Amino acid sequence: MESVDTRTVAYRGARTGTAPMTWGQCAIWKSIRWLGDGAHYFNIRRIVQLPDNTSQLQVDEALTALLGRHEALRTTFHEDADGRRQHVTDTGTLRYAVVDAAPGTGADTAARIAGELVARTFRHAEEIPFRCALVRDGGRPAHLVLVFSHLGVDFWSVRELVEETRELLTGQHRPAPDWQPLDQAGYESEGEGARRGAAAVEYWRRTLEKTPPALFPPVDDQGRPERFVRLGMDSPAAAVAATAIAERCQVSTGTVLLAATAAVLGAWTGHPVVPLQLIAVNRHDERTRRLVAAMAENALFSLDVGAGTFDQAVKRAFLAGMNAYRHAHYDPIAVDEVLDAAKERNGGVLQLGHFFNDKRMHDRWEDLPDVPATPEGLAPLTEKTRVFHVGSWERQDALFFVHTTYAPDTALLYLMADTELVPRQDVERVLRAFETLLVAGAAEPVELAAVTFDR
Repeated sequence: MESVDTRTVAYRGARTGTAPMTWGQCAIWKSIRWLGDGAHYFNIRRIVQLPDNTSQLQVDEALTALLGRHEALRTTFHEDADGRRQHVTDTGTLRYAVVDAAPGTGADTAARIAGELVARTFRHAEEIPFRCALVRDGGRPAHLVLVFSHLGVDFWSVRELVEETRELLTGQHRPAPDWQPLDQAGYESEGEGARRGAAAVEYWRRTLEKTPPALFPPVDDQGRPERFVRLGMDSPAAAVAATAIAERCQVSTGTVLLAATAAVLGAWTGHPVVPLQLIAVNRHDERTRRLVAAMAENALFSLDVGAGTFDQAVKRAFLAGMNAYRHAHYDPIAVDEVLDAAKERNGGVLQLGHFFNDKRMHDRWEDLPDVPATPEGLAPLTEKTRVFHVGSWERQDALFFVHTTYAPDTALLYLMADTELVPRQDVERVLRAFETLLVAGAAEPVELAAVTFDR
């Protein structure tokens, strides 16, 4: 029989303060505001399995330390006549549930609780961007459920927070953070930070002048049940092939997957030049690598996939990608002005809803099947390829979104598409085209013209 109690911990940080939202916070704020009550889509959940013999006191102390150390977790967010602001409090309390699961059901209970917590949209003006729950199994603390708002942190930060939580539970303390979101906001407002932002805005302006205003025909933006569909593909063959191409071209496998996204999208839409928005983590130095905050912004990437070989496109993608990521830290309001000008210049048309996001923290797969990267060697692996349904939504702020996550022995590739533009029955066909292209080009360069769709 499951029972639920609550606990409250008090936290104290070094300072309180108010500042403009950072550029990274403004970037995700725009999407969160657009989704409204559906903004829980951006929430991030993690479940930390606790070491044996973890006490309730250790859990309380770890949560207290985590909140005290990181201002992002003690922040509320506001938008009014004075603009978009972040307000950090130095003290507060966190109330969280303690769930006693039936013996042996702790992991399942934690997964269910995580699903419930992540499905609640944060009220950012009223609550901090963090909630949690403790699951006890057989009377002992067994699993700590952590849920974060993407406005408070990004995936990079979540990885750091999970590692730090594990350390705090065993009594380890890292050096105190010396760079917080309030400091980042100050950096962006003047000097070097402001100059980098201005250079990035200029890069967006120049790049938009050379990219097509739209790849897809115009469609309405009305939400309809299951209009947006995401499928996933589990393909060991694609991983082996992408690795072979990366080694031949001397680039990362992420660059290979990026080039494949442009090639497949270009083939589907019939456009030789394909713009994509990439998700840039914007962690360029030690202080930002240690910063717990929402830092990610979109990078504007454009690639010519109209002629030549896929290897040549991969090499072009490397240089274009580096340039895009270099110019991905900017004031979103300033870039919005550039986008408005480009749209006006194009007669009211500007479509940039095509994305690629490599969410892996590893570039190479660590446990790939040991087979030759040739069509003959990869053919048996393609029979193991699995395509599966992930989810569907009425509304999304993207038209074509490819992302990848990590597994040691296979490529996990996902495609979310607007079925008004890629019919539901064709989403799987487009996703499988990635594997087809990579396998075909694994042993030797393949012509981009080989990527075709019968429509």
